[in-house]
Parts: sequence; structure tokens; C-alpha cells
Amino acid sequence: MELRSVEELMDLLYACRGAALAPAGPGRRVDAHEHALRTAALLRRRRPADKELQVAGLVQGIGQLL
Repeated sequence: MELRSVEELMDLLYACRGAALAPAGPGRRVDAHEHALRTAALLRRRRPADKELQVAGLVQGIGQLL
């Protein structure tokens, strides 16, 4: 799959709502959308000047779903 715009990327991220990533442990389900938002928020707090890292945190889990 080739993404051609930020809008396509955001649509894909939104479509991940409810999709499960690899389990974090027995009985623990990880929602891909929630994980992406939490990771990006954490990176924004820890590295506020590094926008590229924040975006990477936002999309890093999507690859598991493609």
C-alpha cells in the first residue's frame, strides 16, 4: 500500500480504531489507534522539538496492520 498524502495517512490511522496489535500479555488487548495516540503524546512531551519523531510514534504501529 502506498500512501500519497497526509490525509490518506490520517484516514488509515482513523481506520485502525478497534484493530488489535500483538497482545501485550495474556488477556491484554492493545488498540492500534489508542496506542498510536499515546505514543505520539509521550514523544511530544519528552521531545517537543522533534516533530519527525512524534510522527514516527504516531504511525509506527500501522505497519503491523498492513
